[in-house]
Amino acid sequence: MSIILMLVSLLTAIYAFGFARVGLLPDIIESMYKQWQAGIVFLLLFIAGAWIIYPFFVREVKTTPISRSDLGEVDITIEALDNLVNSVALQQEGIAEISNKMLVKDEGLFIFLQGKVSADTPIPELTADLQMLVKSYIEDTTGVNVAGVKVLIKGVSNDQELVK
Repeated sequence: MSIILMLVSLLTAIYAFGFARVGLLPDIIESMYKQWQAGIVFLLLFIAGAWIIYPFFVREVKTTPISRSDLGEVDITIEALDNLVNSVALQQEGIAEISNKMLVKDEGLFIFLQGKVSADTPIPELTADLQMLVKSYIEDTTGVNVAGVKVLIKGVSNDQELVK
């Protein structure tokens, strides 16, 4: 598909700049009429183009295992964990805003939190409490092994209405 688009773009550019005679395109199309070999080539190019761009349209759901037993495996999506982490982190007093990223490795789940805190909150205490709160909540609620919780304070808020 990309190759065909490139060829069509190149051909129209050649036409637009006047480097080709006026009847060239109709002559090319007419010469391909009832040429099954050309049809097969263009179908193969179409299939190859579709095969190349297919992965860009498929959204992979990322999961992490919760438990394994004789009956099977239980997984949870990273999106569900994301919602749990955000909800518990925002309950922490002194947190004004929070966002997170997660990485699943063999050692367990790594959680990277970024947030904004209120100005009157002692940051070392707040972040230590936040790390313990998120780790214990996720492990107790889902059974997922949390290997680490990293916190980055991106800003300090003076607006007391944002603090919960």
